[in-house]
Amino acid sequence: MIKRDIQRLLKEMMNSFPIVTITGPRQSGKTTLIKQTYPEMN
Repeated sequence: MIKRDIQRLLKEMMNSFPIVTITGPRQSGKTTLIKQTYPEMN
């Protein structure tokens, strides 16, 4: 899988805020991003 630059930003936001929303069009990789960044939450 491709390591996305936004993973670093996502981790920073998750440490700073209690809720982080990921939005985007269908099939743009939102779920894949979360599963790759936080596999233990799966």
